[in-house]
Amino acid sequence: MGLHLCAVHHVEHGLPAVEAVTPAVPGLGVRVAASNAVRGAVVLATCNRVEVYVDSDGTASEVTAIVRRAMNEALDAPTTIPMTVRADADALEHLFRVGAGLDSMVMGDRQIAGQLRSALRSALDTGTATGLLTDAVEHALRTAHKVSAQTRFGSTGRSVVSVSLDLLRREWPSSRVLLLGTGSYAGAVVADLRRRGCTDIRVHSSSHRAPAFAASHPGVAAVTAPLDAALLDADVVVSCRGTGTILTAGDVATAMTRRGGRDIVFVDLAITRDIDPAARALDGVLLIDLSTIAHHVPDVARREVHNAHDLVAEGVQDLVTRLKGREMNPAVIALRDVVNDMLSDEIDRLPHGRPVTREEAAHALRRLAARLVHVPSVRARKAAEEGRHSEYLAALSELWGLEPQVRPVLQNLELSREAAPAIVSPDSIESDACPATGLSLYDLGDRPRREAI
Repeated sequence: MGLHLCAVHHVEHGLPAVEAVTPAVPGLGVRVAASNAVRGAVVLATCNRVEVYVDSDGTASEVTAIVRRAMNEALDAPTTIPMTVRADADALEHLFRVGAGLDSMVMGDRQIAGQLRSALRSALDTGTATGLLTDAVEHALRTAHKVSAQTRFGSTGRSVVSVSLDLLRREWPSSRVLLLGTGSYAGAVVADLRRRGCTDIRVHSSSHRAPAFAASHPGVAAVTAPLDAALLDADVVVSCRGTGTILTAGDVATAMTRRGGRDIVFVDLAITRDIDPAARALDGVLLIDLSTIAHHVPDVARREVHNAHDLVAEGVQDLVTRLKGREMNPAVIALRDVVNDMLSDEIDRLPHGRPVTREEAAHALRRLAARLVHVPSVRARKAAEEGRHSEYLAALSELWGLEPQVRPVLQNLELSREAAPAIVSPDSIESDACPATGLSLYDLGDRPRREAI
């Protein structure tokens, strides 16, 4: 079991790098998980990152090569963009920071937790979410909720949407807004506009999803007219489709002519740019995109950030502790199998076809008890003979909670010469006699079970 992270991030690689690999996101988790060296994958893609969390026992270089191949399968030209690679605890810590909004373009971004939840849901739907990945993301989301509930970090920080709309400094109750796209970001835009008092919100979708979106968002009107006609009376156009350029500089110039030169504002929230950047050179056009937003993100109170980091560290430690505990699962299962086999043997010895007497039941239980303590008893004597009684008593205390008092037979049994410690051979456990009963496992009717011992 191993957790790996391969990421293209706006801080390390720049927004153009994120934009370059974003077309590979659809189906990326399925393509990565198709490798025999991978158990599962969760893909988190936002406006400023593409991150692939992979459950695999492979090395970092092997997993990175698998992720890169899966990306290149969906790209027109193979990408040589370097990726940030993290593993195990480092990957977990990054995931928790992301969920809490500590790694966003806008510190304290309130939307990232929802995007992370959607990424896990998508992986569950496609069958690429393993138990490790599910636990990691769910614990990260719970920690994000703690950060939101126990600090003012979430309220002090802002979202990409809110920062972009803050830059406009408009009288929103009298503004007419045209929304292009109906994805998750569109819902966030509508919610933010409503908080600002905007009541004239219209949505346009080339995929004909506008009526359904408007129906699920009261107060939003669907625009069925062509896009060029929809631009004529809008004051602000917010685009978050992310499917490639939908408005060229020529399209915007034509719209400006038809509008009589009346000013218009475009807010492009798509990582792959819905609106041609050249449009910002046109008179009367203000274009804000992610690169603009990145230069205007607000600072967050230092104390709140510190508190958020502390909660993230606690969340990571809690999950790491839980995962370490699961390392003993095979040993627990093996122990249960051994006990269940012994129990089945004793049940088979009981008489059939008539009620079992009290004496027969008691005899079977005593035999089972003797078999259960036989191996620990034999190992106790061998540990004492080899001078390892302290280690054995510590293990006995861990296993049974026992703390017996040990009394030496004589005050000093140490020899003057050095003796090499003996090695306990598991081959002798079955034939060795219990120091208390003098019986061996064969005397108790047990079958050899050396691999379980």
